[in-house]
Amino acid sequence: FCSLVLLAPALAHAQSTAPQTYERLCAGCHGSGRLGGTGPALIPETLSRIRGPVLAQVIGKGRAATQMPGFEDRLSGDEITALAAFLNTPLDKVPTWTAADIAGSRVAAPDYTPASKPVFKSDPLNLFIVVETGDHHVSVLDGDTFERLDRFATPYAVHGGPKFSPDGRFVFIMSRDGWVQKYDLWSLKEVGRVRAGLNSRNIAMSKDGQWLAVANYLPHTLTILSAADLSVARIFDVADREGKTSRVSAVYQAPTRNSFVLALKDVPEIWEISTDPDAKPVYEGFVHSHEQGMVEALPAAQGLFARRRIIVDQPLDDFFFDPEYRNLIGTSREGDRGVVVNLIVGKQIAELPLPGMPHLGSGISWLR
Repeated sequence: FCSLVLLAPALAHAQSTAPQTYERLCAGCHGSGRLGGTGPALIPETLSRIRGPVLAQVIGKGRAATQMPGFEDRLSGDEITALAAFLNTPLDKVPTWTAADIAGSRVAAPDYTPASKPVFKSDPLNLFIVVETGDHHVSVLDGDTFERLDRFATPYAVHGGPKFSPDGRFVFIMSRDGWVQKYDLWSLKEVGRVRAGLNSRNIAMSKDGQWLAVANYLPHTLTILSAADLSVARIFDVADREGKTSRVSAVYQAPTRNSFVLALKDVPEIWEISTDPDAKPVYEGFVHSHEQGMVEALPAAQGLFARRRIIVDQPLDDFFFDPEYRNLIGTSREGDRGVVVNLIVGKQIAELPLPGMPHLGSGISWLR
C-alpha cells in the first residue's frame, strides 16, 4: 500500500509532463506536431501495430536496424509509460497537408543517375520486390535465381503493395505515414520521395503510367501525383454532397475504364476519378428547381480527373473488381455482407452473404 502511494504522484507528474518530454526527446525526429519528420508520425493511426506495452518497450530500448535510440537510461518507467500513452492520444483536430506542404516535402535522391540499360544481367521483367516486415527495407530479387540484386531502405511501415510503371522499370512504394518512394529497377537506385499525406492507405497507378493516386486517412483527401517527378497534379478534398468529410479506405485502378475507383470510409459513396483526358461529361446528380418546378442536372465534370459519385447503402472498407471491371464487390468491417456495385449504371445491384469480413483487396474472381 505504501509503495502505491509513493508511485502515484510520480506517475501523475510523468503524465502531466509527457508533452514536454516529447518535445525534448522526440520532436527533433518526429516533428513538433507528432506528424513525422525524419522519423514516422507518432499518432494512433500510424501506431496501430505497436500499441501499449510494445510501444513502451520501443521507447525504452529503441528499435533495431533503425535510428530510433532507447531512452531507458534517461527516462523512468513511469515517464516511459506516460509518453507511450501520450503518443496514443488522438490529435485535437484533423490536420491539413496542402499542395505546398507536399511540394516542400519532395526530395530527389542525391546519388541517382538514370541508367541507359539495366545494370545487371537478370531479366528486368522477371524481378521480385520483397517487402521485409519490421525493418523497413525492400529486397530486389532475380526471378530465375532468387539472387538478391539490391536491398534498400523504405519509409516507415510500407503498406498497400508496391505499384509498377507499365514498362516495369520503376516501382512506387507507399508508407503508412504518407511517403511515396520512387525506385529505378534498371539503376537499382532510389529516384526520390514525397509525402502525399499524413496517414495513408494505399496507392494506385493509372493505366498509362502517368498518375499515382494516394488514398489518405489524414487529412481526408485523395492526392494525385505525377509519376514522372512526384509533383502534385490534383488534390481532392473528400466529402459527401452535404460536406461531411471522409477518410479514403482504398483506391484501385480500373484499367478498362481509364479511371481510379475509391471507397470512402465514413460516407456511403464510391468515387470514380477519370484518367482519360477525353472522358465524357460526368454528372454529379440532380437537384430540384423551385423556380422551374423541374429536376435538372448539376454542372458536369469532364476530361482528366473528372469525378463521379456512386451512392451505396453503407461505407465500404475495401473491394475488388470482376474480370471485365463492370462490377466491384465491396464490404464493410461493421457488417457480414458484401455488396455488388455496377460501374456501368452507377448503382448498387446486389448483396452477398460474406460472414467473417474477408480482406477483399486480395479478392479473386473467375468465370465458370
